[in-house]
This record gives sequence, structure tokens and C-alpha cells, in this order.
Amino acid sequence: IPIQVPLFRGGSQRNTTRLGVNDKVPSNIEAVSPEALSSSTGEFVGVIDLIHMRAILWPESNQGIDNVENCVPSVVNLLRPGSHEPIHADCQVTPEALKARFEFVEALAEVDAVTEEYYLNDQEPSNAELRAALRRATLAQKAVPVMAGAALKGKGLEPLLDSIADLLPSPLDRVPPALHSLDGNGQKEASRTLEKSERRTLGHPLHPSFLALAFKVVHMKGRGGGDGRVVFARVYSGKLQDREQLTVITPPAPGEIAEKPRVERVGGMLELAGGRFDNVEGGVVKSGDVCALVGLKTVITGDTLMLASETSANQKQRKGKSNNGNGQNLVCLAGVASPKPVITVRLEAETSEEQSRLSEALKLMSIEDPSLLIEETDSTTLLSGLGELHIEVTLDRLYREYGLQVMVGPPSVAYRETVKSEIETPGGLVNYDRTIGGTRLQAAVHLVMRPNHSADYCETNNACMLLNAPVVTVGPKAREFLGLNQELSEDELLVKSNLARALIQGCLGALKRGALKSAEMTNLICHIEDVDAEGGLAALKA
Repeated sequence: IPIQVPLFRGGSQRNTTRLGVNDKVPSNIEAVSPEALSSSTGEFVGVIDLIHMRAILWPESNQGIDNVENCVPSVVNLLRPGSHEPIHADCQVTPEALKARFEFVEALAEVDAVTEEYYLNDQEPSNAELRAALRRATLAQKAVPVMAGAALKGKGLEPLLDSIADLLPSPLDRVPPALHSLDGNGQKEASRTLEKSERRTLGHPLHPSFLALAFKVVHMKGRGGGDGRVVFARVYSGKLQDREQLTVITPPAPGEIAEKPRVERVGGMLELAGGRFDNVEGGVVKSGDVCALVGLKTVITGDTLMLASETSANQKQRKGKSNNGNGQNLVCLAGVASPKPVITVRLEAETSEEQSRLSEALKLMSIEDPSLLIEETDSTTLLSGLGELHIEVTLDRLYREYGLQVMVGPPSVAYRETVKSEIETPGGLVNYDRTIGGTRLQAAVHLVMRPNHSADYCETNNACMLLNAPVVTVGPKAREFLGLNQELSEDELLVKSNLARALIQGCLGALKRGALKSAEMTNLICHIEDVDAEGGLAALKA
């Protein structure tokens, strides 16, 4: 939604006098709609603010900026206060401004109910109501305000800064990040949506407890000791001082048991200043800060950081008693998701010594870049990445940073398989009956697989599709046989039921080998329709 109309000066005449708020816009300045812009429009000199109906004109570029007065724009009102009557009837930009304001209100009415009511009733909203409506639409991501400016000449910056403050969300408007509580067995419980009354929880900028996300890990020689690991962290709440101890939590994959939290001490804190790393002033970082932590030896990308003193105190407080609500449970953030590799190459070093160095270098690089997948066997090393360029950059880094010149095999594409239409197990229930180690294993399952492609692929039949991980759902009949709660989601079942976890993870494991090329299956929903066993539920639990 355009909220400004750019102003251009035609001809060679320049305006050297400063204009007052009720002065007339010079006759050689005209308003040009964005659709009519061209190379012959003229020199950009200002904008019309459609909310306050005023022209903002910046001084000439050749006047210099030695005095602050030379940088201040002139503001000229186009309408009389409290009315829609032009101050100057012969002002050539006022009609264009009134037309653009009507179109602005019309566009805003399509995405805001309050403005729509004004528009349908032929009423004119006030400037404050328009600004509030535009903020609501912007925060709801229903509209994007469009402004005009020329940063190189310093024109349009002041209204832009005002609009950032007026229209965009402040840190206090944000909902705290989604947290996953870890139960006593180290399993991740499902997160819940917070009500407005309880949004000042852990992760809120005003919450006193420390919570941070390690969003990037790099290795820099001469920094941090050890392997030179430097952790870039974003602080959500609380504060951290130099030399304090942190509890490091790695978020587990769905259905898997989390690693035991580690405790590490911060060796130092650096602030990012362009390409330099300077020590944090005062040795303290607070909510909203981004810093680089050194001395952390086991932190990887996506880890959650909490103060060890706070987590240990809360665990002692809850031991033998129920939590009274003052302490924080052991929680983790969602982490950083990495796309799956699409291409694989084989690497070979010339000597066993270089092979050892190659393994160590690839280990460090995979910590920095989780999208790199390394598979090592006794005979070969496989490197998987997101494309040929990704692999080339990795090989270049091996040569420049580690002095390793390796032999590279031909690339192989990581194929994926999917289903084009709904299929199900033939005859409904498929029986599984094996005897392993003298123990008979028998069960039957009825599966239905459906495509789960993106809407864009389904509507346009595009040859390219976004890859999504397969989804496993458990139907009502299967839940009834297994004694599972009908209301719980599959994520909650993974945590609360061992049978459901074995069933869902078994399906996900089977989907890693498709029928065509034994490639991993994707973009489908595997629905467990029914489950049965000769000995009933007790036989499955045995």
C-alpha cells in the first residue's frame, strides 16, 4: 500500500528559500505516481505524506551538510486543519494528493475492518485512526507500506524512521519463542500456545531468567582455546556475565531421548563490530543482544543456553515437591532446522595421515554447517551437501584453511520417492509373523498413504516441488486397539506412549526405503488405519 507520493522538480530552476508550513509548493514541483515514473521525470525532491496530507521537501544536494539546518526538510501542509479544503486552491500537487489519499484509504479498507466501516459509510477517518489501522494491517502481515526515498542523497530517511517506530512491532510486542519442556526422562514434551495474560514468561525480553539460542558456530584460530570454537548466540531474556556457567541443551529429534544437559563455563564474550571482534563492554549481555561466546567446547548450532545456577536451583526446589510456579522447568528452543542434502560425493586422501586430518576437518566443518552430512566407513568418506556449489565451497575451504588436497569422485544425486495418488496395503490388514531367537513376533497393520504436495504444485502441476518430510498419523481404530487417547496429537503420543512411539518410528524407518530405487520417500502422509494382533494388546506389550 503506497503511503507516499514522490515529488519531482522539472526544469533547471532551483528553490533556495526555505518554505513554511502554510506556504505554497513551488509550481515547478509535481507529484508523480509510481506507475508513471521514468528517466525523464526530473529530480527527486520530496514526498507527499498521505496520512497527514503534507508535502516534505528536502534541501538541494549541493548545499552541503556543514550545518544541521541545511539537512532539515521543509514541511508544507496541503489542507486546512480539520477539513479537506486546500490551503492554496491553485496548488498543482493537492489534487494528486487527494486522489492518492482516496486510493490509499480504499486499499487499506480491504485489509482492516475499522477502515472498511469508515469507507462504506462515506466517512473520513482521522490521521491517528489511519495510522493505527495501517499498524494493525502491518502487524497482521496483511499489508506492506510502500515509501519513497533516495538514501544516497539523504532524502526520505526521516519519514522512514518515523514509520518504523509507528508501524513495525517493537520487541515487547513479540510473543516469547516456543519452548519445549523436557520431562524427567529427557524427552521433549509438546509446546503450548501462551495466552496474552501469561506472555511474560521465559524468553520474554522482560523476564529475568537467562535464555539464549546458539544460532551459529564457527572455528577461529587464536580465539576461545581448544579447537577455536566461537558460538554466536541471541539472548531472548535475562542477562549473562563473563565467566558464568551455562547449561547447554541440545533439542532432541521427535520421539528421541534428549542428550544429557552439559554444563560449561563462558571463557569470554565478544561483540560484533563490522569485521572486528571486541570484548563486550562491562562483560554483560542482556535480552535482545547478539554476542559471540568463546570457551564453550561442546555447543553446536541450535543448542539452547540457560544459566546453570538457575536450572540447578529450580531442580533442587522441585525435588520432592511440586513446582510452585516460580521456577523454570528445563526447556529447549526449537533449534535450527537444516535442509536435507541433495548431492553426495566420495572423498579420498592420498595418505593415512591426511585421511585422519580430513576426518577432523570435516567434523569441525559439519559443526559449523549442519547441512553438511559426513558418512565415514573403513574404506571411504562420503560428503553430502545442498548442491554442487555447496560442495565446491567445502572443498575450497579444505584446501585454503586445512591444506588438504583430496580426490573427489563423481557426484550422485540424492533421489526421493513419493506417491502420486492414494494407495493402501492390499486386502486391508497385512500380517507380519516371524520367529526370531525362539520368540514369535506377530501383528497386522493397515496403512494408507496419500500425497502431501504443496498447493502450488497441485494447482500448476509444476515440475519442481518443495520437499517435505513424511507425516505419520494414527487413526481412531488403531488408537482404540492400542488404548491411546483419541484427543492427543502424534507428537504427544511419541512422548507418552512407548507403543505409539514404536509404531510411528517404525513407519518412518520403513519410509526411508522406497519401492523404486530404495530412496527415501517424501511428501506423503502415512495413515495407520488399524492394528491387530492374535494375542491382543498384551501380546504387543510382551
